[in-house]
Amino acid sequence: MKRRDYFVAGLVAALIALPNVPAVAQGVPMPGIQFGGGKQMSPEEKARQDKLEKAARDAQATVPTEKANNDPWASVRSSETHAPKAGHKARSASKAAR
Repeated sequence: MKRRDYFVAGLVAALIALPNVPAVAQGVPMPGIQFGGGKQMSPEEKARQDKLEKAARDAQATVPTEKANNDPWASVRSSETHAPKAGHKARSASKAAR
């Protein structure tokens, strides 16, 4: 009986630990690879990058921003709103409690 308990405990520990292995591996830096900070750009590359970024900002500025229509039923609904009829009144709390 003890052997079975140890086996079940080991199986449970493995089932908890194994799905977390890829997440742990993402935080480990690979040897010889630097992400971001290690790359030095030559003045020509930097000027080209600045030119491309400026062109992208200018192109984005020329795109007109249009107001989003968030009402999918606008074409179905009539433009004027109607007041509720006199016969349709909300039930009071005293009547609802009965």
